[in-house]
Amino acid sequence: MVMPHSALQAGQYREWRTGDWKAQNGPLSVDFGFKTAWDLEKLKPNTFFPMAASVTFAKRTGVDGKATPLAGHVEQWVGATGTNNVRRVESSITDTSAIGESPYAARSRQGATIVPRCLFFVDETESTVLVRTGGIITVNPRRGSQDKAPWKTLDLTDITDQTIETKHVYDIHLGETIVPYATLDPLKAVLPVRRTDDEIPADPNGIGGIKIAGLERRMRRRWQTVSELWERNKAHANKLSLLERFDYHRELSSQLEWQQDPGDRLVRVVYTRSGTPTAALLPIDEILVDTTAYWVTCKNVEEANYLLAVINSQALYEEAQEFMSKGQFGARDLHKHLWKLPIPEFDEGEPAHVAISDAGRVAAEGAAERLSQLRGERDRLTVTVARREIRKWLAGSEQGRAVEALVGELLSE
Repeated sequence: MVMPHSALQAGQYREWRTGDWKAQNGPLSVDFGFKTAWDLEKLKPNTFFPMAASVTFAKRTGVDGKATPLAGHVEQWVGATGTNNVRRVESSITDTSAIGESPYAARSRQGATIVPRCLFFVDETESTVLVRTGGIITVNPRRGSQDKAPWKTLDLTDITDQTIETKHVYDIHLGETIVPYATLDPLKAVLPVRRTDDEIPADPNGIGGIKIAGLERRMRRRWQTVSELWERNKAHANKLSLLERFDYHRELSSQLEWQQDPGDRLVRVVYTRSGTPTAALLPIDEILVDTTAYWVTCKNVEEANYLLAVINSQALYEEAQEFMSKGQFGARDLHKHLWKLPIPEFDEGEPAHVAISDAGRVAAEGAAERLSQLRGERDRLTVTVARREIRKWLAGSEQGRAVEALVGELLSE
């Protein structure tokens, strides 16, 4: 079986590696010890599959046979693809799902699944009305390069040049608006909940799962339209209402509840879901976090600066890659895998933690200054350029080196 490299040790494949499978005619057991699996991650260039791959071998042992799990070691292929110089060396594998978690694993949560994006995300446009009404703006659907069919080419005339109450317009941070220690301008989305409310006006029998009486007049009309677009164009097997889709697992509701009652955890750190770990600080406000990022609540700014230093460090990225799934261009999906590392909860009585927090604060100040310079140098600053230039500054700066030294010591304990 040709499998993703993560099948060898990642948590989502844990049951598969046991060799005890469910089949149509009942339980099925296989012997993974039949032949040693191949780990192809170290072959370079690794372009023959769209992601880092492995090859596993199994022999059916019968319905009542005993399974032999995939564990212990693999045969790792190392060298240049397509040459006679490829070496095969024995390498051990570890079930990463069995490794303990940082206390922050329970406090990090994925952002809201605000999709299809073209039905929610908007660009504000100039109003053609001579006399403008307060609290009302004109918006157009925001098309994105990541839009998928059928939404990518869907006719959105009915929600184009539409006026909407600002009470329903939220600022949203996505992975693409987060740079090391800072954020770019958030995007805007129109949502069926007032900014002054602490919960979505849900109604299982309402249009799209919403009690539209709980919305402003223009928002009621828009919600009816986008709900109809969703029902007409969603996949046939998809039974979710539009509310169930964008508040999946209460990812939006949980943020609204925290904003109304944060308890003793007053600030958030937001970090990217994939790619090189990238984090920034968010104060308590009405800004929401999209599904392409995770948010972590903190007691104070000192704790937040501690996490910023840890997450944005190269030291963490190098350690976290072991747990991340691999794509054609390297480690790609971060999710909660970073919390498999020994990242202790911030303790203001622990000198090492305070030193990391101070280093994170200084690095954040420097990153903000560098970001300001970049904005002044360019008419349009993309997230790719901003991340590249800030990371370059961090790598060559005294502030960045201080973070790396302190976080490296923390993760090696």
